[in-house]
Amino acid sequence: MRPLDAAFCFLCFLVFSLLQSPSSAAKRSYVVYMGAHSHGIEPSTADLEKATDSHYEFLGSFLGSRETAEDSIFYSYTRHINGFAAILDEETAATIARHPKVVSVFENRGRKLHTTRSWEFLGLDRNHAVPSYSIWNKARYGEDAIIGNLDTGEIF
Repeated sequence: MRPLDAAFCFLCFLVFSLLQSPSSAAKRSYVVYMGAHSHGIEPSTADLEKATDSHYEFLGSFLGSRETAEDSIFYSYTRHINGFAAILDEETAATIARHPKVVSVFENRGRKLHTTRSWEFLGLDRNHAVPSYSIWNKARYGEDAIIGNLDTGEIF
């Protein structure tokens, strides 16, 4: 191959590479929250399937087909909240966020756990016994207290 031909091939390759836009690099995991379900507190199997189907149909209207939506959604919230987690590009996530049926869309990011031994971490327990200086004693063992929980989704 002549040097001029090699240079031309390299230049064509370089221009072609620069014109390519990596679609997979721009996609991230998003949670689409759509408020409450229409089914009651104790949904039937049919209710749960209907909720999942509605998520596929809804996302499919943005992605062009139900099949594409099924490939994109990796979790469907069907019991207590109405929503789904899916791999989307930023533009699609922004478009979905403007839909009147959508409460919010946010990037699904991992959280770092601070501890898996909450009682010890909070100073409430030492070696499975409540020391006299424990906050448990001062708080009368939680009497008249509301306790919150942050569910990170981590399963141990």
